[in-house]
Amino acid sequence: MSYINFKGTVKKINLKSAEETEITISIPASELDGQYNTLQSMLELKVIGGLDSQIVTYKVLKNARTGKPITKYTVDDGGVVSVAKPEGEQLSMDLGLPPEKVEVKADPEQIDLEIIQDFILSGLAPRFDDMQYDFLEITERLAGGDTYLKIAADIGMGVGVFVVMVDEYRKRVAPMAAKWDEWRKGQVNTVPPKDGEPVNSQEEEQQNDGQPEEQGGANTDSSEQTEVNESEEDNKPEDDSNPATDTDSETAVDKDELEEYILKVRPNFDDIPVDFPTLLQQRREEGKTWMQIAKSIGLTSGQITTKWTAYKKMVAKQMRNGGAA
Repeated sequence: MSYINFKGTVKKINLKSAEETEITISIPASELDGQYNTLQSMLELKVIGGLDSQIVTYKVLKNARTGKPITKYTVDDGGVVSVAKPEGEQLSMDLGLPPEKVEVKADPEQIDLEIIQDFILSGLAPRFDDMQYDFLEITERLAGGDTYLKIAADIGMGVGVFVVMVDEYRKRVAPMAAKWDEWRKGQVNTVPPKDGEPVNSQEEEQQNDGQPEEQGGANTDSSEQTEVNESEEDNKPEDDSNPATDTDSETAVDKDELEEYILKVRPNFDDIPVDFPTLLQQRREEGKTWMQIAKSIGLTSGQITTKWTAYKKMVAKQMRNGGAA
């Protein structure tokens, strides 16, 4: 069975007839590295697929007079997002007065799906009483390559209902994810330097202000920031030179066959110092989630998901090469 995976942009939708709709998708060349021949072999063949928008649109209730959001959020030092009680409501409670009636409007806001996924994978996203499913596990599986169809079947739900449920959860946590993302980005400027390492401070930026940067870029990806700020690391791709993330290693083999190969051959790679064959066996035999496994080996769920995806790509490449890495 042929399979490819890619990210692209929907450019045109053409309703050719009542029975046929033509969709044009623009795909960056890098997304098809190592997959073009597979795509070419699918020409004029029937395929099944789905489109998952990388932008989430949600509604924000705002004061119609001031334009400010009705619900505000605060983030503590650990990245936990909480709802802040509105100032007017708090004042009314303190004075024993009835709350002021505010005219409300709902404005659409947009956020990258990647930010919401990072927020969920951080383990800080909330649960809701009317949505009892494990959305952390669901997000881990989607990030690991499982399809909506497979996950829906595993939990005994129709894929259409499942997709709507996941979308609703993402919209609910979207404003909290946006606030968490602001906090996460702000941590870059508060990381204390280690002994012997350059100080990445506002003073240093002022000293360098107006000076041309050397070709090759400035210190926008310092090691001390990566080591201390796990959330920032989760949202950052691996080194471009790392073969573990080369797109020509994108898996084109069946997921079950891939995992059976991992458990039988137990491949390992110097670029990925994690014993995934043992962890996969532990996940199957003990029924543990990747979140639980990540904690047991000192990683965040975002980190282990990134490494697991890169590892599977390298294993798939090894399988296609007949066992050679």
